[in-house]
Amino acid sequence: MSVRPDIQVQLDALADKLDHWVARVRHPAQFWPQFEQLTGEILDQCANAERDHARASIQAMLEHHALELPSWHERDDTLPPGTPGA
Repeated sequence: MSVRPDIQVQLDALADKLDHWVARVRHPAQFWPQFEQLTGEILDQCANAERDHARASIQAMLEHHALELPSWHERDDTLPPGTPGA
């Protein structure tokens, strides 16, 4: 499944930002908090069916730049039972 067009626009914008950040940011401490915030905002807007595609897109962006999520990066995007979209 793909994602809605508005989510794809946000993923594309994140990919563009990532190109800039990798070229200009000198220390990971400057990069990861903002990256995590932006990816979290995107994932929060995704329906359950869209999350796998969005996560795969984000992972592909990181792999393109030879980056890996830090070991402390743990995000639980599961919705509690009875939540709309769950």
